[in-house]
Amino acid sequence: MKKKTIKKLLPLEKKRKLMIGSKVTLEQKRHITEKAEKAGMTVSDFVLACCYNYKLYSRLSEDDCNLLKNLDHCRANLVNYTSALHGMDQSKRKEMFNQYPFMLGWLKELGALAKRLELYLNDVQRRNKVPAGTSK
Repeated sequence: MKKKTIKKLLPLEKKRKLMIGSKVTLEQKRHITEKAEKAGMTVSDFVLACCYNYKLYSRLSEDDCNLLKNLDHCRANLVNYTSALHGMDQSKRKEMFNQYPFMLGWLKELGALAKRLELYLNDVQRRNKVPAGTSK
């Protein structure tokens, strides 16, 4: 199911009104249409973006979806660890957390994991846009 988006109305002077046509073979049309769909763009926006040498980002691939599923499993593991800590006797929990080298190493690993996760999520969430100055 497609998500509905609200489009901002542009002033008439910025709206694209002119059309440029190009003859292509059926295979070329399929190829361009497929690439535009993978980028989550219309064919018009895709061709315009290509002409302006805009870097295009594909939507999530099967591998990306599997990576996200793996991240979800990691999240579930963190939730399980948290639950286990809450279920642990308070004196044992204090003893474990008072071990400075253990806690320092643990926090460094969590920080590195969080940073990698942030970079990955920022990368896959980037949306394709029509280059500036080429209003619809």
